[in-house]
Amino acid sequence: MVQQKEPNSPNTYNKQVVTLGRVLQILREEENSDVLIDTVINYLHTELEYSLIWIGLYDRLEHRIFGQGGITPTGEASILKQRFTLNPGDVLEQVVIQQRPVAVPDLRAELRAGEWRKAAQKFDIQGTVIFPIRYRDRCYGVALLGTPHWGVSPKSDEKARLSMILGEYAAALYKIETEWQRQQVKPLDEPLLLLLARLRSLAGLGNRLEAVVEETQQFVLPTRTSVYWYERERRYFWRRIGNRQRAGGFGEVNQASSGITLQEVGGFYQALASDQVVAIGEAHSSLKGDTTSRLMQQIRARSLLAAPILFQGELLGFLAVEGQDARIWTEGEKNFVRGAAQMIALMAPLDEMETTIEQIRLDQELTAEIARSIYDEDDWKSTLKQTADRMCKRLKAERFLVLLYDKDLNTFEICYQSHPNNRRPLMLPLDALNESDRLLLQKAWKPLRSRIWMAT
Repeated sequence: MVQQKEPNSPNTYNKQVVTLGRVLQILREEENSDVLIDTVINYLHTELEYSLIWIGLYDRLEHRIFGQGGITPTGEASILKQRFTLNPGDVLEQVVIQQRPVAVPDLRAELRAGEWRKAAQKFDIQGTVIFPIRYRDRCYGVALLGTPHWGVSPKSDEKARLSMILGEYAAALYKIETEWQRQQVKPLDEPLLLLLARLRSLAGLGNRLEAVVEETQQFVLPTRTSVYWYERERRYFWRRIGNRQRAGGFGEVNQASSGITLQEVGGFYQALASDQVVAIGEAHSSLKGDTTSRLMQQIRARSLLAAPILFQGELLGFLAVEGQDARIWTEGEKNFVRGAAQMIALMAPLDEMETTIEQIRLDQELTAEIARSIYDEDDWKSTLKQTADRMCKRLKAERFLVLLYDKDLNTFEICYQSHPNNRRPLMLPLDALNESDRLLLQKAWKPLRSRIWMAT
């Protein structure tokens, strides 16, 4: 049976209340973590009469507890600062997961105590209680309190004081962590406005994508940043551009995947098409487990943050930051990547418009060039050659012909032709054309003939 201690006298109780209030005030006002841990340990040592006192903080990324300090019967402090990996079934893991105290009658014989069983045998510790240090349903660590007596555990008033002290300590840790996270959050307005200003000065979608990738890499600092474009017919994302940490310039990254097929990661596509930011990190994923596993195998990374590039409901691709290590993505990082992806979505149709306008301008220049070749008799062969080169390039043709119509013979003669070096010139008379081709040429010839007559 668990033994209980004798109740305290009223005077002792009043002193305990005063001491408790003073310590709680320190925990509420203090911002130094070292002062906080010393305050808690000193209170537990002086007020609760335990031979072994140990405070450990929980690292949820590594699933370990880091010793912060305490008191041992012999004064040996080596075990107090050790790191303890939590394994399934361990007493420490039970306290962390369930967030409820656990009483151990004899720590020396507790098989689930791990290294603390050996320490208990060394320090002759039996009755032990392990309390969670928790705040808002989150466990920040544990407090281990041990005595040399079998089965001794704190009585109700001691449990109440422990709950208040450790709860206030956890609240202080929460405030410190929140303030640290606030300081780590980078403001989004300035970098996004600078990126927008930079994009306005660049021409072409390729240069703008490079700027977005570069700025995203600098803000988030992942292993690599990439832009994937969606190939609708083949149903896969291909890696259009990207860079990586410790790499100079842009281009393909050997460690990165060049494409993502949708056959096994359809959920990933559906999430992006629904305008969702996909975040995959340490023990967290926006997708189902099987989809997450296959997707991470395809991109060859351990963490991913992907924002869709959507324009008028059509998925054009996504902007991705990828990490080779496990990582928890912050809200600021998610918002920046989403904002950068939306900028790309606005640039994509603009690039098509600029390409169309530029092609119209080139076509107009080409038309003017052909007109000059008609009117200019001094250097018409040189002009025709330039025109032929540009026409073949524009139309992706191999040959360029200039025909003269002989109305007496009712035939067309080749007066100029351009062809690849590995091809022979056309030698056959064009009067061998079939009737339909002849009519097409004659139809195109009539307006041109009137222009020549007017010029002469």
